[in-house]
Amino acid sequence: MRNFWVRRWFRTLPNYWLILTVNFILYQALKLDLFELQDLKGYVFLQNLRHPNILNAFPEGWSLSVEEWFYLTLPVAMYVLSRFKVASKEAFLFKVFTGYLLVFVIIRFINAFNPLNGLDPDEGIRKVVLFRLDAVMYGVLFAYFNYFKPLALEKIKKHLFVLCIIGFNIIFYLSIHLKLIFFIQSDLTIRFIRNAFMYLVIPLFLSLCLPYANSVKTISNKTISKIVQHISKISYSVYLIHLSLIYRPFFKSLKFNSFSSAFMYYVLYWIIIFVLSSLIYKYFEYPVMKLRDRFSTKKAVKTS
Repeated sequence: MRNFWVRRWFRTLPNYWLILTVNFILYQALKLDLFELQDLKGYVFLQNLRHPNILNAFPEGWSLSVEEWFYLTLPVAMYVLSRFKVASKEAFLFKVFTGYLLVFVIIRFINAFNPLNGLDPDEGIRKVVLFRLDAVMYGVLFAYFNYFKPLALEKIKKHLFVLCIIGFNIIFYLSIHLKLIFFIQSDLTIRFIRNAFMYLVIPLFLSLCLPYANSVKTISNKTISKIVQHISKISYSVYLIHLSLIYRPFFKSLKFNSFSSAFMYYVLYWIIIFVLSSLIYKYFEYPVMKLRDRFSTKKAVKTS
């Protein structure tokens, strides 16, 4: 547990704390937001545990809260349940993973009868940790099958990928047609089905592409391969800076008189994001990640 948390949190927390602090200072300087004492909850991901309390200086942080609380609670659940009699590692992990997933599916189902946070599905469900902790587990389950049942998964990976494309397009169509995602739904039946099952099927269908994606080991074109690898390295920094640090303070208020000017600013926006993300990765994120080896056991370093 210690090694997992050390290696995971050295990867995510320093970068997040850096950008969150910069955002608070920047928003104060530009008078975009007044810093409040409750904003400090954002440093330990307490802002949206049960209720939607989105930080103005970093609103997208709700998704990182879900991720970090998953990293904390799943290993604890595994540890507690491992105190009981365990038949085999394979059976134990499957029971823990499916049990963990079902707990939060059931919580969402119960909440659908009497929504804790009102009728807004975006603020009241999508952005609340309590209702989304199963979201990462679908990927963990496929990692489980990839470890214990690799041959079986290899045989059906293309079929699962096709199901992913078909299923997600159906979900997308229904979401637009029935206004399932970001709108308050007046139809009680549709609202109940949406609140109870929408955030089960979305990550489930998306995770179906993982076995096929995992089988793509190399890209023949070296230039494209390097670009893909570089983007994968800086992707976390891109996530942290693209909206709150770059777009909202400096681009959101811009007005455009022509397509060409809008396109030029759009290109400039992405250039700034990729350049700044690359610099953050090279001079802060990667050096900090290298420190985690000092706090991990030799075994963990070799196997992670």
